[in-house]
Amino acid sequence: MNIEVVSVSRKEQKLSKTGAAVFVITQDDIRRSGASNIPDVLRMAPGVNVARVDANAWAISIRGFNSRYSNKILVLIDGRSVYSPVFSGVYWDQIDVPLEDIERIEVIRGPGGTAWGANAVNGVINIITMNSKATQGALVVAGAGSQESGSLAQYGGKAGSVGTWRAFSRYSNTESSVNPAGGRAADGWHAFHEGFRADLEPSARDKVMVQGDLFSNGEGQTLTTVLSNNLPTVATFNAPISPNGGDFQARWDHALQNGSETSLNVYYNRLNRGDFGGEIRDSSIDIDFQHHVALNARNDVVWGLAYRVTSDNLSAGYSTQFSPAKRTDSLYSGFVQDEIKLAESAWFTIGTKLEHNAYTGLEYEPSAQFVWTPTARQTIWLSASQAIRQPARVDTDLQQDVAITPLPGGTFGVVEYISKANIQAEQLRDYEVGYRAQLTKRFSLDIATFRSYYRQLETTVPGDPFFVLTPEPPHIVIPLYLEGGARARTYGGEAFATWNVNSRWRLSPGYSLIHMRVIPDAFAAVSTAEAAPGDTPKHQIQLRSAFALRPNVDWDTSVYYVGVLNDGPIPGYTRLDTQLRWRIREPIEFSITGQNLLTARHSEFGDAFGVDHTQVQRSVLAKITWRF
Repeated sequence: MNIEVVSVSRKEQKLSKTGAAVFVITQDDIRRSGASNIPDVLRMAPGVNVARVDANAWAISIRGFNSRYSNKILVLIDGRSVYSPVFSGVYWDQIDVPLEDIERIEVIRGPGGTAWGANAVNGVINIITMNSKATQGALVVAGAGSQESGSLAQYGGKAGSVGTWRAFSRYSNTESSVNPAGGRAADGWHAFHEGFRADLEPSARDKVMVQGDLFSNGEGQTLTTVLSNNLPTVATFNAPISPNGGDFQARWDHALQNGSETSLNVYYNRLNRGDFGGEIRDSSIDIDFQHHVALNARNDVVWGLAYRVTSDNLSAGYSTQFSPAKRTDSLYSGFVQDEIKLAESAWFTIGTKLEHNAYTGLEYEPSAQFVWTPTARQTIWLSASQAIRQPARVDTDLQQDVAITPLPGGTFGVVEYISKANIQAEQLRDYEVGYRAQLTKRFSLDIATFRSYYRQLETTVPGDPFFVLTPEPPHIVIPLYLEGGARARTYGGEAFATWNVNSRWRLSPGYSLIHMRVIPDAFAAVSTAEAAPGDTPKHQIQLRSAFALRPNVDWDTSVYYVGVLNDGPIPGYTRLDTQLRWRIREPIEFSITGQNLLTARHSEFGDAFGVDHTQVQRSVLAKITWRF
């Protein structure tokens, strides 16, 4: 109940005072999970659906609408957004923060639009890294296994008398997985990542943080795609993926004499990504200012202003092209939240975010929360909020050849997806009730329920076929036009508990339920959203066990059950992760981790998606960590 979180209201507050469904993954949780990447770490958060598509791709969502390019969650690293302006989602192969440097991960299930803005629709994942003061000295990590290998070298030192710093270099390699036919797939990858962080305190009232990263990946995939420059060819072949880029962030926190606090955050990011035969080149600059002030004994206010500019150049791929190929957009935003103290045990928080984007103009995202703590060990909360997903480049500027259809007379048709320049933002109105309690000294419980209403979900509507002469040979185009033509209703909940059986053994069970119904509007004959309910399991169950065999030996096991997809054709599966960790002596630690899918499935995201969706059924990884 006393864990401090910052992602709900963009200020530090105890978990007992938050009016949202929050799950905190601590550094100890990460270390004892045996995970080697952030997607696997996120499996322990209830309500989060993590599905590995192949060796280098994941489908991750919160409370539904899962896909490889999920676009309704916002992912942050130290408060900076890392979503792609091309599709409003996240390339998980590029989120490669060393796990040893993560202080905690705050997962908000439900909208976070008032605090964080567009695309924080179904949830927010904020990855918070450690202050460099906590990572002094040298760290060397090396691991090798049946599927993965890698290394990390890091050193932290002092920056004179006013601060500290650290720098690291990391390499990882993931072997190709097994395809549905039993052979090796083409999805292996390797990654290089270098970065630094410095934390300075030039005065008693000022804190400055600067950090930067460079990365370069080499990956592969197997595609079955239309070749638009050689119609009517549809080919299956192996293709490379080559992301590389870097970022720089600086944040200045200042405490004013009246006790209020200001923060100025500046962030620059650049990416080059070769994928699907084309290349994405984009850059962005984000400037964010916020002010936290207690107006009086009852009103605690946080407000802020932000500006972001993105510029990109998207070259044509095997079957895709963007028009225009180059585009620069600006996003202006401001927010305000007021936490009103109604009584010693009750708080009411109200606020809104106003954003002006280049696609739909001015949008607003209000929210209200009520929190009541009848005792120091119990919290009851209610919330209502609205959030939006603003359109991205794939929604407004994309033209894609998706299939070839033979027609009588020796001609053929090209099924062509055509986006819409004036598409509206997808909207969510969400209502939640929650209860969290420390029932005994050994047992805690957290329950959240929700009811959500979506509007203007994207759909595709078939248009009238037409004949074209170019590109040669002459052919029929069968268009699928993008529309905001569907609504959806979801309801469900999540429950998790922590039971310290004794001083050496901790059990953490969890359960998630979601029921989805998508309703296409009358004019939407075909809806891309109709597939969304089937790609999200209705039931997820987990049980994590942390057991200390000896003071220096831990045995940690997690069992995950994920329900059926598409209402039955794709069966559910059970996944077992286990780790044995031995602290040989104070600076040296050795661990062996095993992962195993107990139920056969070609991919955690399904097995009906083609040859590029494969899955590692089981793996073993041995790792040694040396701190000095």
